[in-house]
Amino acid sequence: MKKTSLLLGVHSHQPVGNFDHVVLSAIAQSYRPFFETLSQYSAFRFSAHFSGWLLEFIKTRDKPLFDLMRKMSERGQIEWFSGGYYEPILASIPSYDRKRQIEKLSGFIRENFGANPKGLWLTERVWESSIVGDLCDLGIEYVIIDDYHLLTAGADPRKLNGCYVTESGGKSLLVFPVSKALRYQVPFWDYHVVANNIAAFGGAAVIFDDGEKFGAWPGTNEWVYKRRWLENFIETVLDHDGIETRLYGDYLNENAPLGLIYPSEVAYAEMGEWSLKADAALRIETLRREMDRCGRHDDAELFVRGATWKNFLVKFYESARIHRRILSLSAKNPLDNPLFEEALLKAECNDVLWHGVFGGLYLPNLRDNAWRFLIEAEDMIAPQSGIVYEDWNLDAFDEVRIYDSNLIAGFEPRGGALTELHLRREKFNLLNTLTRYREAYHGKIRQEQEESSSGSGGVKTIHESTLIADGNALKNLVVDRNQRVSFVDHLIADDFDGESFFAQSYGEDERFDDVIYSLKGDDRRCCFTSDKITKRISAENGAIIVETSVKRGAKRYMQEHNLHFANLNSVTINGFKANEAQRFSGISALDLFDPYLNKTVSIASNTAFEAFTHPLYTVSQSESGVDLTCQGISMALLFAADEVAVTIKIKEML
Repeated sequence: MKKTSLLLGVHSHQPVGNFDHVVLSAIAQSYRPFFETLSQYSAFRFSAHFSGWLLEFIKTRDKPLFDLMRKMSERGQIEWFSGGYYEPILASIPSYDRKRQIEKLSGFIRENFGANPKGLWLTERVWESSIVGDLCDLGIEYVIIDDYHLLTAGADPRKLNGCYVTESGGKSLLVFPVSKALRYQVPFWDYHVVANNIAAFGGAAVIFDDGEKFGAWPGTNEWVYKRRWLENFIETVLDHDGIETRLYGDYLNENAPLGLIYPSEVAYAEMGEWSLKADAALRIETLRREMDRCGRHDDAELFVRGATWKNFLVKFYESARIHRRILSLSAKNPLDNPLFEEALLKAECNDVLWHGVFGGLYLPNLRDNAWRFLIEAEDMIAPQSGIVYEDWNLDAFDEVRIYDSNLIAGFEPRGGALTELHLRREKFNLLNTLTRYREAYHGKIRQEQEESSSGSGGVKTIHESTLIADGNALKNLVVDRNQRVSFVDHLIADDFDGESFFAQSYGEDERFDDVIYSLKGDDRRCCFTSDKITKRISAENGAIIVETSVKRGAKRYMQEHNLHFANLNSVTINGFKANEAQRFSGISALDLFDPYLNKTVSIASNTAFEAFTHPLYTVSQSESGVDLTCQGISMALLFAADEVAVTIKIKEML
């Protein structure tokens, strides 16, 4: 009987600029013990994809591990897979950038491991046929996707034990489908059972999964290494009469494709659901339960599915803003500036653009890193002063970008708000805030908090982790009515106070956050106008000045500001703690001192105002459960006058 070819691969990645201690922990818990264990079994062949930044980190910070990787490569035990060097979603970036990302990683692999990769790991398995031509041009011959991509395209579920050929524009590429069943079994099931299931495949059994699940995921280090799951699995596979471990290239030398396929343009199933807004995601859950009750579970799994990965750019304003800035800067790439290109490629790292059980949009430090690279790139090509009008975010309306010696301010006509405030020297975006969104799992947090208080609970997979939250997290389960940016206009009712501002429960008859303000201006001043509000915007001596005229009627005018700092716990506002709710009356300025930047951000007015402030926290899920994360500070400025001039100025602290 012909043996099943086990095509085992691991993919490993860390976001660019991630905290050293996080990466070092992953190396110690997962990457190093994985390679050390497999190095003892030279007959066990496998494949690996590591993002380029992670390989650089290992080469610099753990040379013995890197040398071990090189040794195992030289003896033919590893097949290295290419991909984007900084792990972008390839379908989300322009063709030129896509090619540069892949060329950079393939070049690193050739230089350090003496291998010319023919296979490519597709970040988050986000498949679009538009990438086929570029991959073929770069000499990539085969790509890893999920069996889900093929099943939803109508493939025979009995014939997923090999590769298929697809094409786009007359260029052909092979696709290998990862088995979802085996992906959920390794390394969690009994190794004997897993080995027998592999042997039953016939043809090829494709497993290409997170390297982090071999030690870095909660509870896996104990199971995989201390309780010897990986050693036992390897020995069982090597001794099994029905299995042989193969490299993908070797398998293709002896086996033809199973047929032609046009994979569905999806990622893995969970990703499509995560990309939906809460209401749609909950409707899918309900529909699946109904189909399960009708005995149609398999149909529900395949044909009741979420949106494309790019829907995250619709779901999250902050994700779209970073992504559109990437596209805008890519279009301006001078091509003769390697520093510009390197900053741009780093900014394309995928983690910061999405959120599910994985994904890093809710992590401020990862967003800080993305903005750091974007500011670095823009600063190389931007003027030192003046106002530029351009559709930077590709929404069919020109935005305003104000340039000063150390400031870049971005205003958008939708809402007439300040959406970016960059410190050029420090490469820091003071408006890297995050809106409090409603997530589909928020209801589960409340429900499971009630269950936990009564002593119930259980062990679940990483995709179904128990979401137990404390009272502080539950208090912060608030959904915002508008983006958390600055110079947001409100005409509010008399019920407004600090508590209603925090809870977003105050009365507001008319909303301005989605109003498209008309825009006029020159290179020194611009004007946003709606039917009730006019804003005249200029810059002078390092300050952004916004003069606002309001036709208020019976309502009070409130101007909302949100700012982001690296560590709000160290920031003071008018001498008080910024990480606590505050109320100020009869003041003309809010001065926020940040010792990290060694600067004071001053929000000052020509007329007195009352202010309510509170720290801005989001409640999200992650691999470890429920995260309560500080995203910035929110400030409501209440004015009695109909004509106000508010200035944001960054003061250097000596």
